[in-house]
Amino acid sequence: MKRVIIALTTIVLVATAAIGITHYYSVKILSASRAYTNFESQYSTGQKDATRHLMNYIYSHEETDYLYFKNDISIPKGDSIAREALLAGKDIRIARIGFLLAGNHPDDLPELIWFFKQFKNAAFFKKAIASWQQADVMVSKLNAIGSLAYRNIHSGKPIDKEGLILQINTISDNLTINQQSFSALLGTTSRIVDHYVFIADLLISIIILACSALLAGIMLRKLHTSKKVIVEQNLALKNMNERINKFVYALTHDLRSPLSSLTGLVSVLEREKDISKISSYTAMMRESIQLQDQHIQDVLHTIRNDSGTNAELCNLGVIVSDVISQNSFFAEGKKVKFLSELEVWELKCNITNLKTVFNNLISNAIKYADFSKPEQWIKVRSYKNDKRCVIEIEDNGIGIKPDQRGSIFNKYFKSGINKKSTGLGLYFTKQAIEDMNGTITVRSLLGGGTSFIVSLPL
Repeated sequence: MKRVIIALTTIVLVATAAIGITHYYSVKILSASRAYTNFESQYSTGQKDATRHLMNYIYSHEETDYLYFKNDISIPKGDSIAREALLAGKDIRIARIGFLLAGNHPDDLPELIWFFKQFKNAAFFKKAIASWQQADVMVSKLNAIGSLAYRNIHSGKPIDKEGLILQINTISDNLTINQQSFSALLGTTSRIVDHYVFIADLLISIIILACSALLAGIMLRKLHTSKKVIVEQNLALKNMNERINKFVYALTHDLRSPLSSLTGLVSVLEREKDISKISSYTAMMRESIQLQDQHIQDVLHTIRNDSGTNAELCNLGVIVSDVISQNSFFAEGKKVKFLSELEVWELKCNITNLKTVFNNLISNAIKYADFSKPEQWIKVRSYKNDKRCVIEIEDNGIGIKPDQRGSIFNKYFKSGINKKSTGLGLYFTKQAIEDMNGTITVRSLLGGGTSFIVSLPL
């Protein structure tokens, strides 16, 4: 029996290590794919800028335009140097220099070189290399046209402007098609990796589950004589597992709302044409990420120290400000309007639970916003009622149907409007409030908005 247990345990450990190795290389490959996507973007931008400056030079004869052209064309030429060096098996320092000349980030170079060396003979990447090589040939033609135009203009010879522009446009159009093909091949690479990683994970997981099941059966038989201990341990484990599940759900649920807000910020950033404003948006992103990281650390600290019910003095203003910062944009990029009317600023409760409550209720208000109205707002109030702090979170969203109001706090209840909903958000919100000896009620008017009223002891 002992040998069987050792054998099964060894299989589980080996399978777990296999998952780790699989994920390590899948992450490495996907990271390299991302680096090549950035590489393609730099290549494309350099080529298009070079084309634009060359056409300007042909018409304006301005030396500055030609210098810009030579600078821009050096980007795809640098990538060409790297490709030729890697194909020929030359010193990778030459490839590094080429990639750096092309404007690639130094941190991306190991992935770019590793991926090329590992997969240069793979069918999918051979096609990408061939596409890259064709693009380099066209870039060389573009460079030759630029050099010829420069010599003729510099020496005062007449040039066929229309003919040169036609050649340049033809090359540029072909390069665009080529670059799209290269991007598509990179996408195919990512999908292939995802497919095989999924299959590997599935097979290894089945092995782990099967071995774990056998081990569990053996251990249960061995522990049959100590049934009382097992029951007590199972009960303790069940309680711990339920508590961990709550924290894991709260953590994952709380992560989704800031991600939606970040998605909105990205949408704004993509549409923003004023470069001076970009830094403010990235600062908002950084702040949201830092706040979420701190919340994750708080949750992990709570789990490690088994302090789920421990109360401490909480600053409502700071918590509300943090939650608003993480949920300041709709996923579509529209900014959320928040109104804050706090009369009570401090109360004693579990800060992790309180953040979960605010995150869930505010993210719900965002998810069920009414975009048919000219303005979408969320109002947060706090005031004292006897010896309790009352917190109201009100919105002017779509509201809740009358026949659903009595069920919204039930486990797995879904309104049917948000298909991505798990039906657990308000259930765990209520549990978190009850863990703090509080209550929650709801007022809602269909089409007129919703108010959640939370009452907590001061």
